[in-house]
Amino acid sequence: MSLVFVLVEPTRPANVGAAARAIKTMGFEQLILVNSSLHLDKEAHWLAHGATDILERTLVVDSVADIRAQYDQLIATTARERGTPRQYLTPDELKGTLVQQAGSVNKIALLFGRESSGLSNNELDLCDLFSYVPLINDYPSLNLAQAVMVYSYALSAVNNRLKIEQVDAQEGQLQALKSRTQVLLQQLDTKDDAKLSRWLLDGMSLLGDRDCKMAHQLLNDIGRKLNIKEEEGRLS
Repeated sequence: MSLVFVLVEPTRPANVGAAARAIKTMGFEQLILVNSSLHLDKEAHWLAHGATDILERTLVVDSVADIRAQYDQLIATTARERGTPRQYLTPDELKGTLVQQAGSVNKIALLFGRESSGLSNNELDLCDLFSYVPLINDYPSLNLAQAVMVYSYALSAVNNRLKIEQVDAQEGQLQALKSRTQVLLQQLDTKDDAKLSRWLLDGMSLLGDRDCKMAHQLLNDIGRKLNIKEEEGRLS
């Protein structure tokens, strides 16, 4: 399992430099910027303070959609929205979930939104899991660099444990499960139950390795019962 940190359109080079320093301090190696080249700014290098190698190998992409296919899990860090069906995990809860998914999730990207407005609704729709930092007061909130530090610290135990144990995930098992489920829902013509379908797919993003395997077996059984043919890009 590998985890990268993604900053979406950051506006302050100081935050990029401080984020690079935070992730290196906690044992992570890769930073991705969306629609930004602030990692090249002198101020970013000043604030990185010993983590300029992180900045030097920073990847730049045009949009969050550009990395969707490359990762088994996209995790959005965002403010908790009341009244939505999404389940929001604290950093500690997220840590526990990722440990349980070590055998079915291989590549993870943790997304941090814009300093002024966070992640857009379209970007949130691309994500599998949602996480927030519980605060005593709504204001002041954490700034971007502080948020990266909180998650770097919380998830360092996952990163270090999996490196020591050398856990190898089966490539894309969780995303494969979600893709198979989407195909089944289409075959069953559930478009009138879009909210329930979204709830089901979001819930699958929380499954641990054992439950993921059992869900794959259940889909196999359902496919046989419904006599669904296995085709490329379809239920398999």
